[in-house]
This record gives sequence, structure tokens and C-alpha cells, in this order.
Amino acid sequence: RPAAAPPPAIAAAAAAAPSAPVSLSARKVYEQARSQLVQIRTVLKGRASQTSVGSGFFVTPQGHIITNFHVVSEAALKPEQHDLVYVTADGREAPLVILQLDVLHDLALLRAGDAAASAASPAGKRFDALAFRPASEPLAQGERIYSLGNPLDVGFAVTQGTYNGLVKRSFYPQIFFGGALSAGMSGGPALDEEGHVVGVNVARRIDGEQVSFLVPGEFASALLAR
Repeated sequence: RPAAAPPPAIAAAAAAAPSAPVSLSARKVYEQARSQLVQIRTVLKGRASQTSVGSGFFVTPQGHIITNFHVVSEAALKPEQHDLVYVTADGREAPLVILQLDVLHDLALLRAGDAAASAASPAGKRFDALAFRPASEPLAQGERIYSLGNPLDVGFAVTQGTYNGLVKRSFYPQIFFGGALSAGMSGGPALDEEGHVVGVNVARRIDGEQVSFLVPGEFASALLAR
């Protein structure tokens, strides 16, 4: 069943907002995570026509990818009409397969289509993967975190912000990220200063500035463990 529409004041990783200059820490986090980031494209079957874009990231060396459900919803609901492909920061492109969906938390687990094909080779293709921050190390209020993705389909980028706890009066837990998200960043990772995943980009308030939301990393980790 499709997820309920968000309140009018919230848009899924919506319009762009000005961001602060990138710090040396942000550059380090981005450089370490660049090879694990992907853009996820929904395309019409048999055509090169692109219908939507989002972001995602590798979470296992075997080619598993986490993103938002709303990023892949067209392909999930109408697989006879749409295909999914991923594109890496260096331009490599391959198809995607949907493995599991968590509509409530707006998450999806995918697998790179070239992972299965390469597994038959003697060497076996391995993918760089991001690790999750341990549950035993909770974030502190004001701790710096970094959101990564492909905003507005213009290229991979990093936005720095702060952790402000969980959103109050929410139907399910979401992290209040004091930073800017833009359309196309949905499904990308939010990392701590050690490069560990703490959340997944999901939405921002369109009636405010530097007020965005992340799916807590624990739900993405649980989806992977199923």
C-alpha cells in the first residue's frame, strides 16, 4: 500500500536552499564516501526516457543498495512500465533489482544488477560499502553530520548540518537534520564525521530553512538484516 502523502508543508527532499561553505571535514567525508554513492534513475521500459531520479548508497560488498521507497515507487508499483538503473560518480551504469520495501519508513533495499552477473566470475565483483554507526554510539545534540546525494540531477554533492534529535509529534521516528536537502538527494546517506551512516535523506520543510528530515539508520540496517 503506498505511503500516506506528507503534510503540505513537507516535500520529499524538495526545492534547493543555499548551503554553507564546505568544510575540510565535509570534503574528507565526501572523498571517503564518493565510491559508495549512486544516483538512481527510473526509466520507461524500452526507452531512454527518464521519469524520476534519486540517490542511494552501497551497504554491502555484494552490491546491496539502500534508498527511499518513494525514489523507486514507480518501478515498484508498475514494474511492467518502468526499469531502475544506478549511475556511480565516475559514470558507471547498471540495472537495479528491488529486493525489499519498507513503505512505513520510506525505505527500499535494492541489488546492483551487475553484482549477480559478476558473481559467476572467479574473482567476483566487490563493491565499496558504507558501514552503519553502531547503535551503542548514539548521536549527541548538535553533533555534525553530512548529507550526500545528487541534488537536482546536477552532480554528487555534500551538505553539512547538525543532529537535533528526533522529530516531535511524528507518526514514526525521524531525525531532525539542521541542514538543507534538495530534490534528487532523497535516498542518499547522512554520515557522521567518521563516515558511518546515521540516517537516510527523506524530506525537508518547504516553509522553513535548514529544517530537513532523515530516516534513522537503524531502520535501514534492520531492512538489510531481514
